[in-house]
Amino acid sequence: MMNKNTARLGEAPINKLLIGLSLPAMIGMLVTALYNIVDTIFVAQGIGTVAVAAVGIAFPVQLVLMAISNSVGIGGAAIASQRLGQKNLAGASRAYANVLMTVFVVSMLAIITAFIFVEPLLRVFGATPEITPYSIDFLRVLLLGSPFFMLTMASSAMLRAEGRASYQMRVMLTTVAINIVLTPLFIFGLDWGIQGAALGTVVAQIVGSVLIFRFFFTKSKKTSLVLDREAFRFDPKLVGRIGQIGSSSFIMQVSQSILFITVNHMLVRYGGTTELATFAVINKFMALVGMPIMGIVQGMQPIVGYNFGSKQFDRMSQAIKLAIRYGLTLSITLWLLIQLFPRFWVGMFTEDATLLNEGSTAMRILFAISFVYGIQMIVNGMYQSLAKARIALFLSLSRQTLYTIPLVLILPMFFGVQGVWFAFPIADLMAVLTAVVFAYRDRIMLFKPDEYAAPEEQEKAAQAK
Repeated sequence: MMNKNTARLGEAPINKLLIGLSLPAMIGMLVTALYNIVDTIFVAQGIGTVAVAAVGIAFPVQLVLMAISNSVGIGGAAIASQRLGQKNLAGASRAYANVLMTVFVVSMLAIITAFIFVEPLLRVFGATPEITPYSIDFLRVLLLGSPFFMLTMASSAMLRAEGRASYQMRVMLTTVAINIVLTPLFIFGLDWGIQGAALGTVVAQIVGSVLIFRFFFTKSKKTSLVLDREAFRFDPKLVGRIGQIGSSSFIMQVSQSILFITVNHMLVRYGGTTELATFAVINKFMALVGMPIMGIVQGMQPIVGYNFGSKQFDRMSQAIKLAIRYGLTLSITLWLLIQLFPRFWVGMFTEDATLLNEGSTAMRILFAISFVYGIQMIVNGMYQSLAKARIALFLSLSRQTLYTIPLVLILPMFFGVQGVWFAFPIADLMAVLTAVVFAYRDRIMLFKPDEYAAPEEQEKAAQAK
């Protein structure tokens, strides 16, 4: 039987539904970002600079686990959304069960890796002899809790697929609150050092996974999914499809890390410490700017997937149009705030006069056409929710890997450090144009539901005869 919260994806007013699903996602991501800042402050004050560096060295491992769990969750959610729209509850349940099995196997491999290859792995990431012991202590504790961390992250996408973004937000807020309480207690009160910082995160993720599993595995009718023995039948083809759909998210996160390494290399070559610090400051701000638009994307995806599956193309089209409208409104607002007050935003992170001047100029350049970037994010998220894996993958690769990285390598040869900054708006423009080309090609399906539905009706009539 279809749960009422899932059924509303195909019945509730689109505007109310999109806002109701997007706002919790925005709040959850914002709180998580603020927690990461606060957590770093606890480590710095309680343990010291070496510990902060150790956490930073270990962070790429966390990013990889995050990328895997996110991509598997998004791929499974896209399939589940369409199957829920088709009233195929068994198929949707099987998609989520295979997500859980895949993530659990990967997390087990992560734990084994932690105890066999952790030291050489950290050396590859740049750990010094002084930092290595701290990084090992932190990473081993963190990876022991990786099954809970990864299962919670992957399941978050499934909560959105069922239209339960508000519950997902409550889970995120609960884990953040527990983390903020336990981390200083373990570091300052119990003097457990960097292992205490990792343990605080692990305990919070255990609580988060318990809350999510209580939602999916109790018989209180909160979910439309039936996670029985039949659902937990491993399906290699389904897992392959899940990985294919979610691969765009995985590659996007990995390519972002490669981009940052490339930018830092070029800044060292053509600039110096000030330029590196400038990019570090702007990089933190870039993450915050993208969160509101990503919240809209996450709110849009279950609506689009469900209504595409149920062949309610008019509702699907309304959701896409509203998401683009809201995304553009947010993009333009943020662009104006950045262009009018760049010195204020840079000043949130530093008081150094040179860094303030260079940072303000660089910020204006980097965000020169950010008022249209929301289109690229929304179109990419739309193709993910439609399970158009190849297009979503190409759009994910386009901005960072195909455009920004080559431009970062080429332009500084002609314009010096300024060439690094100019690479970003040029890549933004190219990425947006690429997304528009794909959206224009599929305009009948996306924006003209009556014309797209006509062949469907003709086919039904022919079958009836």
